[in-house]
Amino acid sequence: MKNRNAIAVLFMLVFGGACLAHAQAEWPSRPIRVIVPFPAGGQLDSVIRLVTEKLVPVLGQPIVVENRTGADGNIGSQLVARSAPDGYTWLAQSAPYTIQASLRPQALGYSIRDLQPVISVGSSTFVLVVPTTLPVKTLEDFVAYAKARPDQLSYAGSAVGTTVHLSTEMFQHAAGTRMLMIPYPGIPPALADLVTGRTQFMSVGVVVGLPLIRAGKLRPLAVLDSERHPLLPDVPTTAEKGYPKVTVSTWFGLLVPANTPRSIVQRINTELAKIAQSPEVLARYQAMGVDPVKPLGPEAFEAQLKSELERWAVIIKQANIKAD
Repeated sequence: MKNRNAIAVLFMLVFGGACLAHAQAEWPSRPIRVIVPFPAGGQLDSVIRLVTEKLVPVLGQPIVVENRTGADGNIGSQLVARSAPDGYTWLAQSAPYTIQASLRPQALGYSIRDLQPVISVGSSTFVLVVPTTLPVKTLEDFVAYAKARPDQLSYAGSAVGTTVHLSTEMFQHAAGTRMLMIPYPGIPPALADLVTGRTQFMSVGVVVGLPLIRAGKLRPLAVLDSERHPLLPDVPTTAEKGYPKVTVSTWFGLLVPANTPRSIVQRINTELAKIAQSPEVLARYQAMGVDPVKPLGPEAFEAQLKSELERWAVIIKQANIKAD
């Protein structure tokens, strides 16, 4: 009897393992769903739709992109974190993912351990801007101007805990300035008040601020990067200006539920890395104001997000930022 039981257990293990391996080898055998936790039409949404469209003929299955908005991206993230780890539900995310985990870890409704980073397919660099009516020409001019007026100047923020907010606080800590943050319900009204001079400073995505810069309504002081941006080649970087640690960009990437089979995670990473480097996609990126990124393997991307989590946590503590 014991021998029969042992044989039965062995058969189940071998047969079950063979079935699992076969199921993974057959992936994907049905449509894939990608959850974007932010409204349609934004940069993240546009980038993900672009690369997944190119992925459809490679995988041979439809890829449906769904916008599940709410709670600063947490609604859509929760949905994916609680989904089956079978490779058929993906999460598109960007910098708010690590910011929220640093600012509101108890309010997420999920743990970052519930999600496995797969790949980053692009990014968007930020630039420090001021209204052209402000009597400053360079970043050095502005720092001196702000230091001479502690707590008298204000900067435009889209909301508490956004990349716009935290990147400005990162700069303030490095430069030693003291400005007040004015929160806005979105980027457009924040830019509108900045142009009129109601606020005096803002950190904004290059592609978002570029039209107003070209129109002569905003003056760029520095790109928050270690290399100059191709759309603003004459604008120095924060690294050039003596702030090498003040570099900020919003990444656009994909995650899947934790425990998704390693072979599936690697397949997604490999295929999307090829697509994100293709001439056609790179040309579309340039038109969209999206920066290409060096493809990373899943482990390297996970390490990058861990480092970003720690970095935002430090900024949040330094600036004493409290969740709403």
